[in-house]
Amino acid sequence: MSSGLKRVGRGFSRHQVACWGLSFLAVCAPAVTQAQSSVTLYGIIDTGIEYVTNVGPQKSSVVRMPTLTGSIPSRWGLRGKEDLGGGLSAVFVLESGFAPSTGALNQGGRLFGRQAYVGLSGRWGTLTAGRQYSQIYWAMPGDTMGPNVYAAGDLDPYLAQPRLDNAVAYTFTRSGLTVGATYSFGRDAVDPVPAGGCAGQSPTDWRACKSMSAMVKYEAATWGVATAFDRNYGGGGVGSPLPKTAQTDTRAVIDGYVKFGTSTIGAGFLHRVNHGVQTPTLSDAVSNYWWLGGTYFPLPQVALDAQFGHISVNGGSSAGASVIAARATYLLSKRSSVYVTAGRVFNQRNGAYTIDGGVIPPASNPLPGVNQTGAMVGIRHQF
Repeated sequence: MSSGLKRVGRGFSRHQVACWGLSFLAVCAPAVTQAQSSVTLYGIIDTGIEYVTNVGPQKSSVVRMPTLTGSIPSRWGLRGKEDLGGGLSAVFVLESGFAPSTGALNQGGRLFGRQAYVGLSGRWGTLTAGRQYSQIYWAMPGDTMGPNVYAAGDLDPYLAQPRLDNAVAYTFTRSGLTVGATYSFGRDAVDPVPAGGCAGQSPTDWRACKSMSAMVKYEAATWGVATAFDRNYGGGGVGSPLPKTAQTDTRAVIDGYVKFGTSTIGAGFLHRVNHGVQTPTLSDAVSNYWWLGGTYFPLPQVALDAQFGHISVNGGSSAGASVIAARATYLLSKRSSVYVTAGRVFNQRNGAYTIDGGVIPPASNPLPGVNQTGAMVGIRHQF
C-alpha cells in the first residue's frame, strides 16, 4: 500500500561507498555528480476478534484473533530507489508479513515472505528479480473487497497470495495502460498448498515447479479493466497438489470496475483448469468463478462494501459454493480506521469451502455440504 509512506533516511552515493572502500589510500576526490537515493519505511497493522461457526467435524463455533488477514494483511516493508541518471533508477522492495496476534512471521516464517526483489526501472519499464507476485495478483481491480477476511475471494485463496520465488518480472506502464509478465524458475516448498507451494528449482527437470503469468490492464479516471493468464507447473512429488511436471494448474481472469460519484461497482470472471485434481469421475477439475461487488461512501469517513461470489465445478460433482460478504468501515483519520465485517458461505453437497480467510487451511474448514458464517470487529493503522 502506498498511502501513509514515510521517508526515514537517504542512502549514500556510489562515490561515497567507493571512498570508504579506498579510504586507507586517502585517494578519494570529490565526485562530479552524486546519485540521489531514498529508502521508505511503510506498513499496515490490522487485527481484531472473529467468530466462526461450523468448524470441523464437531461443527464447533470459535472465537479468536486471525493470523493472516483482517480487512488487509498486516505487513511492514522497505522500499528503495536510487537515481542512476539518464532516466534510469535502481529499485528494491523488502516486505515482511506478520500476525499481530502473536508477532510471528507469516509466509512460512520467512523474514521477507511477501516480497524481496531488486531491479532496474526506466522509460522502457521495470525489470526485477527475486520473490514477487504473479501478474494475476495485479490484475484484480474489480475485486472490491480484496483480501478481506470474509470475501468472494475465499472461493479461490490463491488469488490473495500468488507469490513466486526465483522469479523475473517485467512491467511497463504508460497513460493508464499496464502490461506485465513474470517467469519463475521454481516455486518454493515453504508455501502451503493453497498458495501454490512446490519443491523449488530443479537441477534435472527444466519444467519442475516453474510458473509463468502475463497481464494487461487499463485504468482511467472512472473505470478500469484487466485480464491475466497464470500457469503453475507440477513436479512437487508424491503428496503435492501437482506431483508430475506434466501437470499444470492454469487460471485466466477478466475483471473490471466502474465509478459513479462515491460508489464503485466491480465484477470479474475466472476460468481454471487444474490437472492436479484426480477423482473417480474427473481427470481434470475445470471450474468457473465469478463475483460482483461494490463500495459506497455515504459520508467521507464511512465506507460500505458488499460482495457476492459463486464457483461451479464441472462434471456435476456438486463441489461448488457461493459466498456473500459485507463490511462497514469508519475512518478515524487518513491512517486509522475501525470496521465490522461478516460473511457466509453456502457449500454444495461436496463443497467444503471456508468463509474464514484469516487462518491457514484447514483450521476453519467445515465438513462437505455444511454452510458457515463468520463475523469480525477490527482496527487498522497504516504508517
